Amino acid sequence: MERICSIIEDETQKSGKLLCASNHSNLVELIMTKTIIKAYKFRLQTSKAVEAKLENTLNLCRELYNSALRERKDAWTINRINVNRFDQDKQLPEIKKTNPEYKDIHSQVLQDVLKRLDKSFQSFFRRVKQGVKAGFPRFKGKNWFDSFCYAQSGFSISGSHLTLSKIGKVKIKLSRSVIGKIKTCTIKKEIDKWFVIFTVETLPEPLDKTGESVGLDVGISAFATLSDGTQIDNFKYYESTQKKLRIAQRRVSRRKKGSNQRRKAVLQLKKIHRKIRNQRNDFQHKVSTYLVKTYDLITIEKLNILGMSRGILSKQVNDVAWNSFFQKLRYKVENTGKKSIEVNPNGTSQICSSCGEIVKKDLSVRVHHCHHCNLTIDRDENAALNILRLGLSLKDVTYSVG
Repeated sequence: MERICSIIEDETQKSGKLLCASNHSNLVELIMTKTIIKAYKFRLQTSKAVEAKLENTLNLCRELYNSALRERKDAWTINRINVNRFDQDKQLPEIKKTNPEYKDIHSQVLQDVLKRLDKSFQSFFRRVKQGVKAGFPRFKGKNWFDSFCYAQSGFSISGSHLTLSKIGKVKIKLSRSVIGKIKTCTIKKEIDKWFVIFTVETLPEPLDKTGESVGLDVGISAFATLSDGTQIDNFKYYESTQKKLRIAQRRVSRRKKGSNQRRKAVLQLKKIHRKIRNQRNDFQHKVSTYLVKTYDLITIEKLNILGMSRGILSKQVNDVAWNSFFQKLRYKVENTGKKSIEVNPNGTSQICSSCGEIVKKDLSVRVHHCHHCNLTIDRDENAALNILRLGLSLKDVTYSVG
């Protein structure tokens, strides 16, 4: 604290400004406060008139994206001229004059479309420099452009209604309060439903400390095994829905391309995939919330999930979606003031968690039995205990072993 105050005093003297004691404490508090970015997603209840406006905005934004991409490609291919985002931003007033339909779209929405294209090019050039496989930005078909964004203004919330500039009022299902300062408002279409996503800048919401720590061993037969012996079932949402998926996919393949019947069949197939995704997300949110509320330190494995998803168990690995779960766990840990540590999982299932003896066993052997200390426990629980031990050794903490 003294060091921070001295830094403040030095910078104040350099700038010729004086701070009183109360301002000192406020500035120290500001420096030590860390803001986080959260996203809130809500369902929109749209009328036919509003939905027509949303569809029109989405289509015009997609056309602008494709036109801007075409301009960049042609400028470089023909004249070797690099057109950047700011060059294209300057053309928006002229575009509105020659294309009056774009006057019905908020200016920041159009600017965000060009910003999105610029990000695609930046990502492409970054991957090229890194020497990895880089796909050049593509033109967006109707089903590949599903959102537009109000970057700073043009939207407001009043009760259960969202007011969008150039579109009007839309009823919103506010399932929870939005806490923090809203930075952006993104309107997204998912198959046949419309959603709004608010990006919010807010402060962390720390939870009470429990003094407990846990090791987490993820798997396929069980979604996760905790170091206290608790096993979380793997519901295998994709695998259990495969029969419905096969029927829906067969129906699509039998319909004539371009027909209304095929479009209806594709819509049904998309809805099945959406339900699988929603079930998986709901399950992962519940498990990750339980973990951050119960434990102060969560030790997880640092897995090569991309490599595993290309192996013999690729379908099962993609179905269990460990990476998605770990992402949810990480941001919730950061938001609640808890801690998470990644450890190398090599050998965690072979080493005895009680005496440290190496007990070789195949993957088919699901029980760990140590002949040295006579410990007999579930294989995954033994691995979870080793994962916790590694996590505690990497961090100077005083949590109890669960």
